[in-house]
Amino acid sequence: MGDVTRFRNYPQMATVKKAAETFGVSPSYLRRLCKAGKIIFVNTGHVWLINLDSLARYFDKGDPGPAGLNETVGGIRRVER
Repeated sequence: MGDVTRFRNYPQMATVKKAAETFGVSPSYLRRLCKAGKIIFVNTGHVWLINLDSLARYFDKGDPGPAGLNETVGGIRRVER
């Protein structure tokens, strides 16, 4: 039991396939979220590991969508081109 408490602070990670099955979405949708920077993941060669806490927060909050000119999304402000 002492070993279990040592790992509590580590994030819950899962492969794209397992995360897709858990949350009921397609693996390609999760890869798009990763590439767009909307969820936290780690690419270990050919295997993508998704941070399940990040994915759950994304689904809880929803997609913030694009920012307006004077709005911020995730601390980033959109600027004119």
